[in-house]
Order: sequence, then C-alpha cells, then structure tokens
Amino acid sequence: MTKGEQLMGMGKKFAMAATTGALAVAGVAATGGTAFAGTDGQQIVIYDETHRVESIKIQGFNQKGQPTTACLATPGYETRMYGWWWRDSMHFSKWTDKTCGKDGGAWLGSQDEWVRAWMPPSDGDWVGIGIFKNDN
Repeated sequence: MTKGEQLMGMGKKFAMAATTGALAVAGVAATGGTAFAGTDGQQIVIYDETHRVESIKIQGFNQKGQPTTACLATPGYETRMYGWWWRDSMHFSKWTDKTCGKDGGAWLGSQDEWVRAWMPPSDGDWVGIGIFKNDN
C-alpha cells in the first residue's frame, strides 16, 4: 500500500468518526428531556435525619417550569432521585409507607423547600434536602 493510499484510508476513518460523533451529539440535543448540569433545575437527594420517613410525595416544578408531582420511596438515610429535575418551590409530604399513603401509611407532616433553577456547573447538579423533624 502506498503512502497516499494509507492517508486516504486514515481520512475515511476520520470522516466516519466525525460523522458518528456529530450524530451522537445531535441525538442528545434532540431529546431535550433532561437539564444540563446546574442550568435548568437540579436533581435532589433526601437526607432523613429522623429515620422514620419511608416515602415522600413531592409537588413542585420540573426543569421546564411545569407543575409536577411524584412519589419517592426513601428506604434509607440518603435517597437520590435520579432522572428528575426540579426547580423553584417544592412541597414535601412525608409518609410511613413506601407509597405516599396509598397503602395506609401515616402522614408525618410536610415541609416546603426552594431549589435554585441555576447553579454554577462546578457545584454539580444535586441539591440536598434534609428532613430534621416530623409533625407526628
């Protein structure tokens, strides 16, 4: 194989790699379902200092500013809610069952929190929410 043929072969490989990379970036950009770290909301991590909360019903706003409700089972001291992006005001109802009261669990109270829509990327994209007391 001549040097020219080798260079042409390398050029084709480079072009293929560039095309693949561009398609991957376009695919991620087209989904638009998640926020970029720190820019359109944050993911939350719950820290249960009371060790009594088994689930939390969350009412708040998603990364697009739309009202959203979710039930999160909180089986341990630290629970991360992956794939959900929150911002602005949030209301938490705390329960003793894993289904936010649907299985007959007792309500332990509620608390309100504020999650910033934007944080510097160096701060990451997780915001800690501490549960320090329950009403019941």
